[in-house]
Amino acid sequence: MWKKIGRIVLLAGVSVWLVFAIAWMAGAEPVTRAFLPFHLAGVIPGAILTRWDSIRRFFSRND
Repeated sequence: MWKKIGRIVLLAGVSVWLVFAIAWMAGAEPVTRAFLPFHLAGVIPGAILTRWDSIRRFFSRND
């Protein structure tokens, strides 16, 4: 379940750049720093959730 949610969040974070590319190709001058926080807000939690089982096992071994 966590992997599926993580992949969806990850995809949402990466798709921000699709909006950036569409705006850029339409002739606008989008500012990267306006899109980067939304990208990172999806990619970082998405990467963590996708690997949650491995992360949990790693920390449970070190108890």
